[in-house]
Amino acid sequence: MESIAQSAISSLKKAGLGDVLYTPDQQAYEARRESYWVFSSRARPWAFVQPRNTDEVSKIVKALVAIEGCKFAIRSGGHMTHAGSGNNIEDGVTIDLGLMKGTTYHPETGLASILPGSRWRDVYADVEKHGVMVAGGREGVVGVGGLLTGGGITYYNCRYGWGCDQVVNYEVVLGDGSVVEANATTNTDLFYVLKGGHNNFGIVTRFDMQTFKDCRIWDGSSVISPACTNQVIEAYIDFSNSLAKNADSHVLTMFIFLPFAQEHFINILFTSLDGVENPRTLQKFIEIPGQKDAKTTTVAKKVAEFIFPSRRYDSWTTTTFKLDHRILRKTVDAFEALLEELKKGIPDNDFCVNLVFQPLLASWTQNSIDRGGNVLGLEQITEDCVVVVIGAEVATVELSEKVSKPAISKMISEVESYATSLGKKVDFLYLNYCDGSQDPLRSYGEENVEKMKKASMKYDPTGVFQKRVPGGYKISKVN
Repeated sequence: MESIAQSAISSLKKAGLGDVLYTPDQQAYEARRESYWVFSSRARPWAFVQPRNTDEVSKIVKALVAIEGCKFAIRSGGHMTHAGSGNNIEDGVTIDLGLMKGTTYHPETGLASILPGSRWRDVYADVEKHGVMVAGGREGVVGVGGLLTGGGITYYNCRYGWGCDQVVNYEVVLGDGSVVEANATTNTDLFYVLKGGHNNFGIVTRFDMQTFKDCRIWDGSSVISPACTNQVIEAYIDFSNSLAKNADSHVLTMFIFLPFAQEHFINILFTSLDGVENPRTLQKFIEIPGQKDAKTTTVAKKVAEFIFPSRRYDSWTTTTFKLDHRILRKTVDAFEALLEELKKGIPDNDFCVNLVFQPLLASWTQNSIDRGGNVLGLEQITEDCVVVVIGAEVATVELSEKVSKPAISKMISEVESYATSLGKKVDFLYLNYCDGSQDPLRSYGEENVEKMKKASMKYDPTGVFQKRVPGGYKISKVN
């Protein structure tokens, strides 16, 4: 009697997918496994299968669902870091969309049709050839599918809303293998929940995104001493306050500790979206003493150069609070305490930690509404906020589980408790930054949770993407 694994592999071969099916005895299997950028995601599935088009995705879903008890994962870029995030699986088959890549620009509509396995560095290079741009990921190797179904913070939230707000049509393979379109006039309920609803409804095989005129950017970096932390916080608050009136810039405010270092440093990554040097919104950052480097470039070149190296065991987590200098300072203090705790648990200092502040402005909600809205529940954001993400990279899974993850969890709890004491805690969690213990879908609010549950029951009545795709954040588990 065949095992479930054997039956699943046989079913895929019978469906005509043997030439893109890789099992553990093949070199191609190890190549796909090693292509995950962090060790945390390198599970050992029964097989990887790489569809080349939508029809093959449909065949794969039918073939796997036909095998009772067979579970599977779906990978676009595979950038989420925690085991169980949905981009790989230990006991099942991983559908790897890496061969489904490419971008087609349609000048008559101004839309770019983007395949889910594409990486943003390639998407930008493709659309720039036509003098246009899309609002997508900010790191070169991030995949299209995960970023957009998780919401998508981009360089352009201040102008156009979230990445998912730019999608005007989805092509989706449902749990029964059928292929549907979802947009503002067809399957409108599915269209709405795909904008931030993660992997709960189907496999998106094409994103049709609105484009806008491309222009060169003025982009740079400033490396600053931690002695200037208070100045950096003041500059961050000034930037956030200015951005609502002058939607012309993007900033990542990063506090970084590198392996074997003695202390951390601050790195401000700043971008003038219109290519204007030293714009008013960035002035406070630029005035802080530091090692600066800036140039005029393109989004495609910037993103191609901005890649976080890892190949280690990573853990990320996130929180959101209202813009307040006291909480920003508390967060930095907690970060510094975290570093001391990690140094005790990892005496050789062989670890990396990144703490990043990013704006989430109340005014951005209107950008989303103007484009049909999304399921993120941002109507609850009535004051300007800060999205915080902290990530740690360590050398072994044991250090990740016993040292870095508990320490980060403790830090975030302290920050959230302090924000709550000031009445400044915000429920929203950005899904793409969450760890496995967090519940971003719940943070979207009861109304949107109900919409997602109804859409799940309507478009996936047998629960394929709730039961057969166990990874990720499941709407069926939100009470």
